[in-house]
Amino acid sequence: MKKHLKKLQKKLSFSSRNSQRTSSPKSVAVLEDLEEPTEIVIVGAGIVGLVLALALNKQLGIKAEVYEQAQVFHDDVGAGMGMYPNGLRVIRDIDPELLQKIKAAGHPYGVRRWERHDGTEVAVAEERVLAGDDEDLMSIGIRRWRLQKVLFEAVEKAGIKIHFRKRLESIKQIDDHVNLKFEDGTDTSCKLLLASDGSSSRVRKIITNDASTLKYTGTQCLMGTSSLPREEQGLCLPSSPTSKCHGAFYPVAESEQCFQFHFPVPEEEAKASQGSWGALTEHVGHEECKTLANRLIEDGWDRKYLEPLYHMDKAIKIGFSTLDPPLETFVQGQVALVGDAAHPPVPYLGQGAQQGLEDAGTLALLLKHLCLVKNANGNHAIVMSKLQSALKLYDEMRVPRTQDMLTRSEAWGKHQQKRAENENFNRTKEKLIQRDVFFHETMPVLLPGVQHDYKEEVLKALPSLLPVAEEEK
Repeated sequence: MKKHLKKLQKKLSFSSRNSQRTSSPKSVAVLEDLEEPTEIVIVGAGIVGLVLALALNKQLGIKAEVYEQAQVFHDDVGAGMGMYPNGLRVIRDIDPELLQKIKAAGHPYGVRRWERHDGTEVAVAEERVLAGDDEDLMSIGIRRWRLQKVLFEAVEKAGIKIHFRKRLESIKQIDDHVNLKFEDGTDTSCKLLLASDGSSSRVRKIITNDASTLKYTGTQCLMGTSSLPREEQGLCLPSSPTSKCHGAFYPVAESEQCFQFHFPVPEEEAKASQGSWGALTEHVGHEECKTLANRLIEDGWDRKYLEPLYHMDKAIKIGFSTLDPPLETFVQGQVALVGDAAHPPVPYLGQGAQQGLEDAGTLALLLKHLCLVKNANGNHAIVMSKLQSALKLYDEMRVPRTQDMLTRSEAWGKHQQKRAENENFNRTKEKLIQRDVFFHETMPVLLPGVQHDYKEEVLKALPSLLPVAEEEK
């Protein structure tokens, strides 16, 4: 690459001397194109992409260039999401103040409730158990757009550049850099490309030649938000054998909650309605929610579950899909997949976004310990000869971890649906839930997700860097 640059720059210099003219705007543009590649480019400025940019800035002192296909970020769009200890830990390691801003933008759960659709309580567990009594890491509900806004403001404050309206067209790896071309005709190059461009990742399709595709899981979800405070504290998980579905209700602000209803829908029927998946218009959303609420009344649901439907503010209808087959590697050359681009989730354990945040924290630490150097200008840069070692370790750590969490989440989703379809099974499982909460103070199925400490895992994987590891602790 450097030889190629010198050769072309010589050519330009010779041409300039012959013409006895200073560089024209055209020649200046050519010289700009010949600049060294950007250290790191991130494609996708969703939750994980923004956290990844902040983690790289914190751990490496490198400001990645972020490219996002959206024209701009909008307020008051989308539904809600949960943030759990393992994801919040990544945020705190970037900036404790940022963590507090995120917590202020959401609302704590406090407790987790398993209930029947008629409001009968099955079991209650305190969320502090999941956080190990660490107040900072207590689970919260938050509107997705509010979380993205806090992160975007942090990225702007850090001086990290986001290029909007950049839909990726193609990528090409050449020697020690990656070329990216966008649909608007612009292009760029980098030493390391990190793709956090979501479940339908364009980067993933290119580097895998579309070998793994999204496959519908058999479940559709109607979710939304309502400007009603929760009647009772916490995250509530009702199950209904009369409606053959299960749900989730949780606070996202003092006077706002998110609702989710999960229904089994056959693939053919799902395909017929796939065109309507996504954010619903106000009219369609109200109609869908009102129709569902009227049905649930007949099925004996408690009024507290129906009120959010009648007072819906935003509604979304989606079908859950995962990769078939799952990826065996998240890395190809100098390209790495992060978050949903690598492992599209199902939501039943609340670990989808958290796994992406773990990816971001893990990758930033590995690059810091294995690839970071100061160049001749005194700027932090990636040592290309060591990059593959870091990416290999990222792969070895994150592929099994994310696949394990996806498998657990899928199994729990099937368990919840079976409770809703089989009364005998449900009665038995209710007793088991009560027993588990009594002995463990929570459901053990949640612990492998929330108790994971990505930093500890990285330091265990770097035995040759024990002095550095001690400093990190």
